[in-house]
Amino acid sequence: MQLTKEQRIFIVVNLSDRNSFQHVQELFQERFPERNSPSKVTIWKNVRKYKTEGTSLNLNKGRSSRKSTERAPKNVEIVHQALLVNPDISSRKNGLGKSKSIFNRIVKLELKWHPYKMHVRHKLLDTDLPRRLNFAQWFLKKMIDLLNTL
Repeated sequence: MQLTKEQRIFIVVNLSDRNSFQHVQELFQERFPERNSPSKVTIWKNVRKYKTEGTSLNLNKGRSSRKSTERAPKNVEIVHQALLVNPDISSRKNGLGKSKSIFNRIVKLELKWHPYKMHVRHKLLDTDLPRRLNFAQWFLKKMIDLLNTL
């Protein structure tokens, strides 16, 4: 079981004050009776990590996973150029040799684009303008009323 942040700080502070592994173990047992005291190696590793890294906290986040090659800048640029040429590319049949999931990850996470499909319902006519204006004015009035109630 990993040491908590409080326990790691306790070890670093007390070893720097006392310079005795055994004394730090005894103090640790008094302070954290529910937990076995750490070994000399664990104490030394925490202090060494503090001296080299500036922290004794767990630094595995972002370091331990495998490197992503599919979302490399080269691939992001290929997808970006393809979408600029033809924005109607299907993620399943993208023609770039990329899987659907990789293509979607690049589009959403790297390019920050959100796919949508446009649906054209009917051609707008001149007679639609008054109805659209009435709706816009009604909606604006509702938003103003809502803001005034807040």
